[in-house]
Amino acid sequence: MCNASSPSEPKLAKCDEWVKDFDFDEFTRDMKNLGDEMEKNQGPADVRHLKKMVMWSNACGIVGMLTMGLGVHIVPIFALSTFTFTRWTMIAHHTCHGGYDKIHPNKKR
Repeated sequence: MCNASSPSEPKLAKCDEWVKDFDFDEFTRDMKNLGDEMEKNQGPADVRHLKKMVMWSNACGIVGMLTMGLGVHIVPIFALSTFTFTRWTMIAHHTCHGGYDKIHPNKKR
């Protein structure tokens, strides 16, 4: 476990010492290059993957809705929470940030 330094002591905690030698500019360049490379490689496989994730998310939502009548039970709780979580983390988040803009069939939208 990492113990932080006291506020009066400017020394980094042992577990945070790596920050002293971390090259933030190089890290930023690496992330930008990775993003550019991934953007260039987008295509039909990404669309298929998105559609598959939407299908599984919808399946969880349907199972959750159909089993809500069971009362407090693990199946609807798990299914509805998974539906809600996947809708944001795997679908809406990436779509809102433009992750699928280059491969959207209606480029003028």
